[in-house]
Amino acid sequence: MSAGLARRGRETTRSGKLVIWKCRRCAALLAPLTGCCPSCGAGTLEPIASAGAGVIVSYRVVDRTQDPVCGEPCPSVMAIVALDEGPWVYSWIDGDVPVRSERPVRVRFRSAQPGERFPVFAPRDPD
Repeated sequence: MSAGLARRGRETTRSGKLVIWKCRRCAALLAPLTGCCPSCGAGTLEPIASAGAGVIVSYRVVDRTQDPVCGEPCPSVMAIVALDEGPWVYSWIDGDVPVRSERPVRVRFRSAQPGERFPVFAPRDPD
């Protein structure tokens, strides 16, 4: 990952908000780790706060290695989430495995390292 994208990755969780990007040239809204606008090619992107809500487009249960705490394999759910603002993001899902796609989810943050947070999504009740 380039230094610029690593910096953007840290900015995506600034102030406990999920940050997405807006192209200054064409106003397209883009996913958190976007380096330049795929619509017009501009590299001038400005950060904007996402509401952090969306729906699961697709998901897959991934079995991981043995958990050091419980001693059993712990499945994880990796998903593509379509944010309400439009961009799609890849993320982990916390909570129950969704029964169906299009399940509404909301972002929350997990501590990865001191001072850093990792966005994950959890199922929410439909509005």
